[in-house]
Amino acid sequence: MRPRLDLPAAIVPAFWGLFFLEATYGAYTSVWPLWIEHLGAPIAIVGIMLGIGGFLRIFVLAPAASIADRFGYRRVIVTARIVALLGFLGAAFSSHWAQLLLVIVAFAVGEMVFPLIQTIVTAEAGDQRMRAFALVFNVGPSIALAISPLIGAGAVALFGMRAAFVLAAIASAIAVIFLLGITNPTTLPVEASVAPATYRAAAREPGFRLVGTLLLITIFSLSFGVAFIPTFLKDIRGFSPSEVTALGALPAVGSAVFGLVVARNRRLQGIPFVTAAIPVGLMSIVFLIMRETAFLPLLCFAFFLRGGLFSVWAMLISALGELAPERLRTRSFALLEMIGGVAFAMGPIVAGVIYSRRATLPFEIAIVLALCLVPVFVLAQRKANVMPKQGSSGPSGDRDADQDRTPLAEPAV
Repeated sequence: MRPRLDLPAAIVPAFWGLFFLEATYGAYTSVWPLWIEHLGAPIAIVGIMLGIGGFLRIFVLAPAASIADRFGYRRVIVTARIVALLGFLGAAFSSHWAQLLLVIVAFAVGEMVFPLIQTIVTAEAGDQRMRAFALVFNVGPSIALAISPLIGAGAVALFGMRAAFVLAAIASAIAVIFLLGITNPTTLPVEASVAPATYRAAAREPGFRLVGTLLLITIFSLSFGVAFIPTFLKDIRGFSPSEVTALGALPAVGSAVFGLVVARNRRLQGIPFVTAAIPVGLMSIVFLIMRETAFLPLLCFAFFLRGGLFSVWAMLISALGELAPERLRTRSFALLEMIGGVAFAMGPIVAGVIYSRRATLPFEIAIVLALCLVPVFVLAQRKANVMPKQGSSGPSGDRDADQDRTPLAEPAV
């Protein structure tokens, strides 16, 4: 796989770790709202349960950079994923929806790995950051998300919904094995005169403000529309949980196709905001199809396009990798994950209230929001064009200074 992907050796464990990490999500995501409902939660509570994890991410991700600096990136990444693994097992053996609150906490701890891995990939990818991000955070995970729901659908059909969480735990354990091969990121020496890296300093960066604001609006708008698709298909269209899980493989296929196109096209890599506007606009078609029909071929097409949500998030992360100064990268990525988590949390919470009034209303609102976002992304690209690419040039990221980079040492046990 490495010769074909042409990834630096330091990034290969991250690629495979994220591959199996995303396989865990593919195994259980489609049945997650159905499982909460099955354990006795009213539909409004289902929305809250789907969204509360996003708020917990704030408390988990806030200290992620400091903890990683203190104990080492690899150690924190592996520990966080082990906690998430225990959460999957807890979900499988829960008997009441209230017990899933502890599971959601474990899932939130597992999310700590993303800004840390993003920092590693950004540091090791050199001048191929956009391509590396497309492969590591889009193509690989998307392929995993295309395969695992099909396996999960079979497991759910044979053994019930609990099997999805057992399968997720197995995939998570394999991910941990690969993540053990991760090394700490290399970084340029920081001069004593440079201000210390803080979240406040990261938030002041124009590049972060641009990407963060856009991510907040976009993820809220799109998650608002997709949150209750599984519930809608089951309760209104009459699909079984296993059928919903099988359809859940198609968004990953769409995301993988989009990621491969971006990885092979330097023009698209050079205009990440305009590139991200394409799947955002296509999401309006997804919501329209969901609202109007139960015709399976059209639903398959809609699920294929639904991969745009994942693609947009990946593109915005990679754009931040280009705009954020090196000393602020980890905190910038952590802040972005917090923002994305809150947006992803608010979408289902608001949609749950609206869905209880009329099941198709979230789709109707999401269509309008998605269409309005397209010109916003175009304007964002114009603004980004006049910003310095601090991630790849300048004092914090001079490619000529790569030989002076030193690895952050792994602290002693």
